Amino acid sequence: MIAWLQDLLRERFHDRLMLWQTDAGEWQLTLPDSEAVIRIHCDFDTFLADPRTLACGHWLPRDEMAWLPDGSVGLPTPGVAQAPPRMVEQTSQGCKLNYDLLGLAYWMLSRREEAGRRDLDSHGRFPAEASHAFRHGYLERPIVDEWFAVLRKAMQTTWPGISLHEPHYTLRLSHDVDTPARYGLISATHLLRNIMVDLLRERRRDRHALLRAPWLWKASATRIDPRDPFNTFEWIMEHSEALGLRNAFYFICGRTDRRRDGDYPPGHPAIVELMRRIHERGHEIGLHPSYHTYLDPAALKAEADRLRQICEQAGIRQPRLGVRMHYLRWQTPETPRGQELAGLVYDSTLGYAKHPGFRCGTCHEYQAFDPVRGQAMKLRLRPLIVMESTVIQGMRPRDTAAAEARLLRLQEACQRVRGSFTLLWHNTMLEHPQQRRVYERVLGRHAELSAGAGQVSA
Repeated sequence: MIAWLQDLLRERFHDRLMLWQTDAGEWQLTLPDSEAVIRIHCDFDTFLADPRTLACGHWLPRDEMAWLPDGSVGLPTPGVAQAPPRMVEQTSQGCKLNYDLLGLAYWMLSRREEAGRRDLDSHGRFPAEASHAFRHGYLERPIVDEWFAVLRKAMQTTWPGISLHEPHYTLRLSHDVDTPARYGLISATHLLRNIMVDLLRERRRDRHALLRAPWLWKASATRIDPRDPFNTFEWIMEHSEALGLRNAFYFICGRTDRRRDGDYPPGHPAIVELMRRIHERGHEIGLHPSYHTYLDPAALKAEADRLRQICEQAGIRQPRLGVRMHYLRWQTPETPRGQELAGLVYDSTLGYAKHPGFRCGTCHEYQAFDPVRGQAMKLRLRPLIVMESTVIQGMRPRDTAAAEARLLRLQEACQRVRGSFTLLWHNTMLEHPQQRRVYERVLGRHAELSAGAGQVSA
């Protein structure tokens, strides 16, 4: 665990940092050519206790404001009910931090809080409402990144002139391809059902597309008809390419639940053609495993192998394969173990389905850690900050301002710590003008934040 934390700190700050745990029960950070040291209070056992009883206070300094992250007036202190009178002390040897921010980082990033939990939702997911972050009001803050910003300032004080890694804010746009077409790639029975549902319940559905539905269905034998209301792929790619962004599109390649998994066969000519176009335009193909694979390593590996085979046959050269689990189903540590066995390079599942925010306390990619076996993993984790449906589901045209404001707050929180705003937006949720307006506003704000980059952060 100490080696994993040391690698984490080296990746975030400096390649030669060394982390020790002393007999006195402190963390110590040193550099090979310096006698200066950063000492950090270690209260690791606190983070091994029952997370449902873990305390949480708040550091609201009066005379230590300079140590806080830019734009912050205080920081939550999970594990500590009352912040110490003095959080950062400057000594003759360097600095001392009186809060176990490394224990916090381990606890949040490893998702130890979720291991063995039984208070799950109907899909077997650990819900946001059960998390310490939600219950104590810091879910929408990248708390690990903010505490690392304090540590960064301590490093700059302890080792004046040190050259620290400078990360950059990014926008990661991703799209789970659950339903690539409304009227294509389905059976005639399913087509009739969709038409009836749209006539009776979906008042906002494009009536022209609805009238053309049988022809759209017939025309999708080799390519999804451009007029299909769910075929928003070209629109998505055009908008990203205008900003130099590379999106990820995650495809379903199996079926373990007849009701919840995608209806399209992964090797369908129209799907292969879509994958090829995505790849040719410089975007990424990823895996969206079927519903039950989060606890079924064999099925997960079979679907990953199936996608690799399809890509190879289509001439898609993409050696690294990323993943996002269907319905955001995830169990610590079983799911990442299965992903690693399947040869997947990174995962982007770790967000909540019903609440946006920072499930892992960070918006930076990092190496996964198995809190049960106590082992670092090869798998990389890219935390998901928000899925569009948590913010815009059922949104009426007049509600766009509130949805935009919430998304932009999260986006700006990522920018302040120079992290990645990882946003999941389904192709099916760009059918209506108000949905597209909100999406375009996020892209516009990204351009503004990128142009104004330069803020100090973790």
